[in-house]
Amino acid sequence: MRDLTLSISTLLLIFLNSCGPTQNNSSESSDHNVEKETAATVSRVFFESPAEGTTVSTTFSVKMGLEGMQIEPAGQAKEGFGHHHILINQTSWPEGEIIPPSDTTIHFGKGQTETELTIEPGNYVISLQFADGVHASYGPSMAASMNIVVE
Repeated sequence: MRDLTLSISTLLLIFLNSCGPTQNNSSESSDHNVEKETAATVSRVFFESPAEGTTVSTTFSVKMGLEGMQIEPAGQAKEGFGHHHILINQTSWPEGEIIPPSDTTIHFGKGQTETELTIEPGNYVISLQFADGVHASYGPSMAASMNIVVE
């Protein structure tokens, strides 16, 4: 009887060890997790041009940059995807709020990364705001602002 108890105990121990969570000690898995964390920490929008403090004519080119997310035309909301908006004299749009189209909130729902803007002469803050497929803002963490002078 003792041998039967020992055999059942041994089988139970083997079974429990084979069903438990496995650990993957490969460096590939570890590297993949580091890449995911790094991508999350570097998500940002930025102006490729014009530069901060630039004086521009009333019609000027804007190039919009993005890191850590992907550009996709408006349509469906998918995490990590979206498109640019330019805000005039605003620094960001609250996270989760829909950005309405207007003269001061310009949508690039086709996935554009370059445009020509026409603005009356004056001093301006222009901002990039990244938003998802239904124009819901990713908030201040996905916005970038700069000052320009329009002559």
